[in-house]
Order: sequence, then structure tokens, then C-alpha cells
Amino acid sequence: MILAGCGAGSESRQETITLEASIQELLAEPFEFDRKNVRIEGVISHVCRHSGDKMRVLQDGSDLSIQVMLGDFTGRFGTESEGLRVILTGTLLAELTNIDDLGDDHGCEDDRQAVEALKARGLNPDIRTRLSLSHFETE
Repeated sequence: MILAGCGAGSESRQETITLEASIQELLAEPFEFDRKNVRIEGVISHVCRHSGDKMRVLQDGSDLSIQVMLGDFTGRFGTESEGLRVILTGTLLAELTNIDDLGDDHGCEDDRQAVEALKARGLNPDIRTRLSLSHFETE
């Protein structure tokens, strides 16, 4: 499902497309959603007790979770929020953390090619997937 929202300026109109996805879809194909605006639903399973700037959200009925970077919403969620059902919108960020395992001359043009190159060498790609929060709703 694609949700669209428009913000009107005095001379131009800018459209933001939000992709609705499950946490499972984001984790299975992170580079399909990288740097795109996404909307997910789930249950807060953990709020960072040290900095309060991140939390984990579980997909309903599974043990799959995604890290959510709270940014401007730091301090809006505490341990009392754990177990709360949320609808989150934000930018998905996917980072291949072990690209250095390919060496300097891997010749990959993007992260997707690097993932395939790692797999071809029998190495597991380590992809850090997180959501940078821009909007939330609680149920």
C-alpha cells in the first residue's frame, strides 16, 4: 500500500510517498526500502534505558524486530511504553557493516552488489537496518 501526502508551498508542491510495509519485509529486503519513507506497525519491546534515543519494535505475532532511532522524539518513550502498540513513520536506513570483508578492490557499485559478492565468497552480509522516526501514533 502506498500513502501519499502533499505539502503545498507558495509556488510548488512537494509530494512525499510513504510505503506501508511489515517489519519482515523491511528486514528481508532492506535495500529496496533504503532512504525511503515507510510506515510500520508493531509493539514496543524495549526502550533504551541509557540514552532514551532508540527503541525496538516487534512485528505482531513474531520475534522479528527493528531498531527505531527516536531523534526529535527522544524522551517521549520510556520503559512504561514497553508493550504499547504503535504505528510509526520514518526513513528506513540500511547499512552494510561488513563491506570491508570484500577488500578494497571489490568493484561493487552499490550495497546490493556487495551483498551478492559477500554471499558468493561464502560470507554472511551484516546489514544494520533501522528506522529514523518522523511520526508516531499509539493505539
